[in-house]
Amino acid sequence: MTIRMFWADSRGKVAVVLVLLWLASLMHQLRVSAILFPLLAIAGSYALDAFLSRLRWGSWPFSLSSLVTGLLIGLIVDPTSVTVLATAVVAASLSKHFLGFGRQKHIFNPAALGIVLSSGLFHRPVAWWGATWGMVPVLIIFFGMIVPLRQLRRLWMPTSFLFVYGIALMIVSGAESALKLTFDPTIFLFAWVMLAEPITAPNRGFWRYGWGVLVAILVIVQQVFSISWSDPLLTALLLANGVGYLLTHRV
Repeated sequence: MTIRMFWADSRGKVAVVLVLLWLASLMHQLRVSAILFPLLAIAGSYALDAFLSRLRWGSWPFSLSSLVTGLLIGLIVDPTSVTVLATAVVAASLSKHFLGFGRQKHIFNPAALGIVLSSGLFHRPVAWWGATWGMVPVLIIFFGMIVPLRQLRRLWMPTSFLFVYGIALMIVSGAESALKLTFDPTIFLFAWVMLAEPITAPNRGFWRYGWGVLVAILVIVQQVFSISWSDPLLTALLLANGVGYLLTHRV
């Protein structure tokens, strides 16, 4: 894969944004685990995806999807347990290959599914450590993701999510709290990077415009009634993936 091919692919641009976020996190607080965990997640994602692709399709692909999945898992899973990280990587890769309806047509966001399962199984909170240290991550994510989301024609997804999420928080918690929580870097990493994942988010019909709204409602319902099994953001995304799959294959 050439540099031109890498940059022409929206996933290449997303990977660059995540690497910049990773480097900024290391500059903020340099830890050995913060270096090793994303590297392990990337290597594990590549190795397992390549093995399963060879097993199922007879090819050894160079997948940007593996890179993005590994970066997300490495930047979100708490960098203290290799077992939790490995479980997230394995679950994410297996979901790509076996929870879908064809090659590269998985139903659930792989990184979200892997992280939620590992978090629930080991009773570990989802850390989002790569983006929870200030406003710099917000700027990196916002300005970095505009280009790939415009390329995918999905800018409405994070903006509609943030609008509905912010309005709901304003009703529940007041304007000041809503403003602070809506512009939280964790929310930005979720909304601008994970929400609009090309394969699992609807890309046609009415539901692609209502995608951000649906996910925002599911997040708010969990937070208001305290019913989340794991992280409410990722749980809402997985629920929406399931609903979106059913609706887009019936409507």
